[in-house]
Parts: sequence; structure tokens; C-alpha cells
Amino acid sequence: MISLKNVNKQYSERVKALIDISFSVKQGEFVYLVGPSGAGKSTLLKLLTREEMMTSGSIKMGNMQVEKIALNKLYLLRRQIGIVMQKDLFIPYYSAFENITYCLEALGVMGPLKEERGLEVLELVGMAAYKDKMLQELSIGQQKKIAIARAIVNNPFVLIADEPTANLDTKSSAEIMKLFFRLNQRGTTVIMATHDSTMVNSIRKRVLELQGGRLIRDDHDGGYTSYADPKDIYVW
Repeated sequence: MISLKNVNKQYSERVKALIDISFSVKQGEFVYLVGPSGAGKSTLLKLLTREEMMTSGSIKMGNMQVEKIALNKLYLLRRQIGIVMQKDLFIPYYSAFENITYCLEALGVMGPLKEERGLEVLELVGMAAYKDKMLQELSIGQQKKIAIARAIVNNPFVLIADEPTANLDTKSSAEIMKLFFRLNQRGTTVIMATHDSTMVNSIRKRVLELQGGRLIRDDHDGGYTSYADPKDIYVW
């Protein structure tokens, strides 16, 4: 369970990024976070991971009260969260497999168990054949699949994605979205910020819409808008 109560984020007296945000997400839900640029989507995701601290309010992630976690204990929160950002950062001199499994090493998972888990997530995202490739040898879409594999390698209870299909062509975007839906069907909660109205309108899931830092819509019937344009059909 994820719960936000009266969350505010203010950078200065004049700059209020989020205003009185409250909602909850059940385990296993898939939630789109939509709204125009500057609406507060990325800021909200950063508060969930404690990359930034809220000004006031409360956030509960699983059994952890986010605002009360000491800095030296933040790793306990972040090891439960998978994060896929718009711009993926990799270790350039590591292979695809090494970029995934170094996260396990940080958790003390070594030897055969590390190898087994690394191969398991590569199979899951359809990239096992590319395990020894360097990231610069892969397409942008393939790199995104490696980023997803890295995000789920420690079995997080929630997967947070910020514009994961940005800069991808239609075919690659569809492949990436299939992956997210497959992971969600396996029980992982997904919270995804996106501008992709075609995908949101075609594959209906719960929608949280932000505008000017305020939550203006919480729609369990889904859709980027209140209707689906006939041309907004995603091809799977």
C-alpha cells in the first residue's frame, strides 16, 4: 500500500510544486500519472523515493513512513522500489549483464544466486541474448529493457517510471509497455508518469491527473481525457 496525505512541496514562497496531494494506491495496481509539463509529476515521483523531501504532509510506502526515515536508513526504502527514469544512466564500461547485477552485489547477493537472478530478469525482458553486449552496442529501446531489468532485479514491491517511452519509436514504446503490463500482472505495483495520450487512452488503467501542482482527477475508468479518440488505438 502507498498512501499520501496532504502532501505539499514548496521550493520558495512563490514556487509551489505540489499542493495538498492525497491519494492511496493498493498493492498490484497500475496507475498513470498524467498532466502537462510542470504539473508536478516528476516532483511527486521524487518524493516517493525520498530523492526530495516534502515540505509538509505524510507519505507511506509499504510499511515505511517516508518522511521519518533517517538518511542512513534510506537504503531500506530504496531497495524496495524499482525506478526507471526517462534518461537511463549506466556504467559505460560494464556489460548489460553487469549493469544489472551490480545492484545485487550492493545488497550482498553474490555467486550463483547473483548469476541466476541476473539471467532470470534478462529472460523476462527478452534480452538474454544480449547479456554480454556493452550498452553503446544496443538500441535505445534495448537499453530501456536493460533499465527495466535492473529496476526489478531485487524484486521491488513497486515500480516507478518517469516517461519511460519518451524518445522511443512506436514499436519500441509498445514493447516497453507490454513489459510493464506483464510485470504488473505478476503482482508488481506500477506508477508511471507519461505524456503518451495514445497509450493511456487505449490501455485503460487508473489515472491521476496533476495540473498546477494540484491533483485534479483520480479516475479509475482511465483515459488521458474523458474520452478515447478513435485514432488513439495502440497496436499490440
